Amino acid sequence: MAKPNYASLLAQIAAETDPTAKAALEAQCYQFPEPLTKEEENLFNYVEEGYIEDNPGTTTAYVGVYYGEDGIIQ
Repeated sequence: MAKPNYASLLAQIAAETDPTAKAALEAQCYQFPEPLTKEEENLFNYVEEGYIEDNPGTTTAYVGVYYGEDGIIQ
């Protein structure tokens, strides 16, 4: 089985209004016969890889409390 064109299928899924046709496209899209490339993985990711980075060594965090490698609040 050849690897599908995921970008094209995801665009078709987003545009499809018929639930039966949409389910058929989803079944076709979510087949992974070969490992995905980084570009293909980013199509399925919530956010693109590299968009969120750690903030070690800083004293502020955007969410919650940041603990350093020694376990102490930074």
